[in-house]
Amino acid sequence: MSYDEENILSVIDLGSSKITCLIARVLSPDEIELVGLGVSPSRGIKAGSVTNIEQTAQSIKEAVEEAEIMSAYTVDNAIINISGKHVKGDNSSGVIAITNRERVVTPQDIYRVIEAAQAVRIPADQEIMHVLSREFKVDDQTGIKDPTGMVGVRLESEVHIVTGSITHIQNTEKAVRTAGIEVADKVLSALASAEALLTEGEKDLGVALVDMGAGVIDLIVYSEGGVAYSSTICLGGNHITQDISIGLKTPMNSAEVLKKNFGCAMASLVDPMEMLEVPSVGERPPRTVPRKELAEIIEARLRELFELIDHELIKSGYKNTLAGGIIFTGGASLTDEFLTLAEEVIGLGASVGSPKGILGISDKISSPVFSTAAGLLYYGARYKGGMQKTKEKGLLGRMKSWIKENL
Repeated sequence: MSYDEENILSVIDLGSSKITCLIARVLSPDEIELVGLGVSPSRGIKAGSVTNIEQTAQSIKEAVEEAEIMSAYTVDNAIINISGKHVKGDNSSGVIAITNRERVVTPQDIYRVIEAAQAVRIPADQEIMHVLSREFKVDDQTGIKDPTGMVGVRLESEVHIVTGSITHIQNTEKAVRTAGIEVADKVLSALASAEALLTEGEKDLGVALVDMGAGVIDLIVYSEGGVAYSSTICLGGNHITQDISIGLKTPMNSAEVLKKNFGCAMASLVDPMEMLEVPSVGERPPRTVPRKELAEIIEARLRELFELIDHELIKSGYKNTLAGGIIFTGGASLTDEFLTLAEEVIGLGASVGSPKGILGISDKISSPVFSTAAGLLYYGARYKGGMQKTKEKGLLGRMKSWIKENL
């Protein structure tokens, strides 16, 4: 089978525990064939932010080389994800007068009203990553997703603006470039995961997506089809592993294995007679402890994380409108009885989402741990058309690009 190089898309998910490179053939905006996958342990990234450029670059190289060997393609540029406590999300609004003689809303009017909505004070150390359309109003008519062609005298826009620290983003880009890869685009991690997991119906209904990563928890709330709230909690699966390591006096790598193979989020559901062999630190012999003791540590930390998530949902003001409940993804969501505890603490219906619909070697990424990487593919396919060699320049080009990505 021959491939058109223009339709080959590469993405890199920069996680705190692993770095993933995916190479795919874009068949259509919603049809992707995965042809290459590379995964390497993440070094030099903590809580979503690059802390060591050389180590991160080496991890990226390892993941990219593995994907290149599998696919027989060379990665020159890639779409990457951005996460961490430096990322902020805020809602804003703008209003303009429709000045053409026919009083018909044009694409130029949409671009102008979005520009007006962006006219907010952004800290000097922050840059805008995304301007996401929530809804438009034409005169007194609300709830409009695409006002093009409508008649009126006044056009209003409601948008969600995502910003990130300039220095954090520059360090991330530098790490990728040091690995020999150009950054084609940057995408908020939670927004990428939403591309892979959420349907338009769920977004219209009202839903929260929570990506339980190793270093951070990314949260994004959709209401009436648009992004209404986004935030990052700087705790994740690694913090559960750390508690296990301290509580059971075992090395971190052993604690991670215990968590993945024997963890449970509800200690009351674990047989108190079931025992586990726990490796000791140093040369000391392994010890035998009840599995329930492991579950108690995991439940305590997860309960704390769910309380923080619940606080964010209450803070958003949309918790009581989420008819679609919460969709969890990420590695920590694979823990036994995870949803039972989540529903008990947060009080909303919950489910675990994993990437679906990708062709090719998709069985290798059909797990919640690959949601962000798969979402980056969908984002690139839907809004970027693959690894484009050229981009439209000027006001008209920027206007077309924004409308394509947001309407």
